[in-house]
Amino acid sequence: MQNVLDFGAKGDGKTLDTAAIQAAIDAGGEVYFPKGTYISGTLYLKSGGGLNLAAGAVLRASHDRADYNADDFCEQNSICGQEIGTGAHLIVAVEKENIFIKGEGIIDGDSHYWMNETKPIFDGCIAFAPHPDRIAQMIFICECKNVKITDISLRYAPYWHLFLHGCEDVQIRGVSIKGEPRQYTNDGIDIDCCKRVTVSDCIIDVGDDALTLRADEGQLKEKRACEDVTVTNCVLSAYLDYGIRIGVGAGKIRNCLFSDIRIHNSNSGIGFTAYFALYRSGNAATIENIRFSNILIDADRPLEIRVASQEDAPPALNYAYIKNIVFQSIRTFGKRNNNILGFPNSELSHILFTDCDFVCNGKGKITKPIDERGIGDNQTADSLFVIRKAKDVRFRNCDFSFTEESEDYDYDASTENCENIQFYNCLHSKGVKDN
Repeated sequence: MQNVLDFGAKGDGKTLDTAAIQAAIDAGGEVYFPKGTYISGTLYLKSGGGLNLAAGAVLRASHDRADYNADDFCEQNSICGQEIGTGAHLIVAVEKENIFIKGEGIIDGDSHYWMNETKPIFDGCIAFAPHPDRIAQMIFICECKNVKITDISLRYAPYWHLFLHGCEDVQIRGVSIKGEPRQYTNDGIDIDCCKRVTVSDCIIDVGDDALTLRADEGQLKEKRACEDVTVTNCVLSAYLDYGIRIGVGAGKIRNCLFSDIRIHNSNSGIGFTAYFALYRSGNAATIENIRFSNILIDADRPLEIRVASQEDAPPALNYAYIKNIVFQSIRTFGKRNNNILGFPNSELSHILFTDCDFVCNGKGKITKPIDERGIGDNQTADSLFVIRKAKDVRFRNCDFSFTEESEDYDYDASTENCENIQFYNCLHSKGVKDN
């Protein structure tokens, strides 16, 4: 074990300790941080080693962009120009094996330094605006094998907290993530083109997506699917966006399981998006064989399955699909309608809801251009479920109910341009409208 103090680190919250910490990492094996606050720029992990932060130890991101990696330090890196940011990271591992980050300490990105609290992103939005020099993903692990991240606390990343890109055999357990709730693009965990990943016993509370599965092959040396991901026993909160988001990219997302999860205090609960048309990439992800069981959702819009993020987007260049999605024992509370929305040149099919309970506790038929969080997409329909351009969607043993606050809703569900939509042994409060 290498103690960073033995390599000259001060841990006084003032001294730049990057060189000392990196020397400890280069010595090999486990690098130990005793109690203290260590200011650092980019750190590069080595195979067969990792970081262990003791209780009371804080690894805090430097405020100087010059202390971080260059944007082109590796060919897999990318710049977050669309979302305003650089390609810098606090902790980096590229093409390494048998690495870890653990301990009872904190890794702190100090996001409030990099975000402008007085300059909203758009009129009426209270979300903070990013500085153009802000660092990107706080922890960037790319094309690595045998990765363990356990028991650590991640705090206030300027961009995503933990980004895993093209990795295999990953275990994330007991991690606590806390981000600024008024900050976009501060995702909790992003799992992109990874294989055999387990996430368990984590608490994530952020502004943007809490946990994301992506298929953005981007600049990876080896193209691969995002597959065999298991997420269990987690509590998720995404004040401005999705508790769980699945989609983005042009690759494959498949064979994933989510169970025993609570999503609360979120704009949206679970969301699928095969074609993220905002960026006009032209191509879409393909998503299949995703299962959810024993999920409790309390969000403005609990469920959203959309082939495209925008209804007026041009069709994707490739044949996009979302299919074979199962929701079992799901209980939702939400103000806005749930969406299942297909798209031209796409397939949205074989979606099963079984033993689910959907509770609507807000007003329908209203348009609020900007809500109290500055979120503009707050339109709702007259039905608890809106289903369009989909086929083989089945509800079995499901209950639809409405509180007094949701008296403006007229239907449990409405369908349009659909094929084979079934309701079997369901308790309907307001019935189904077929357009």
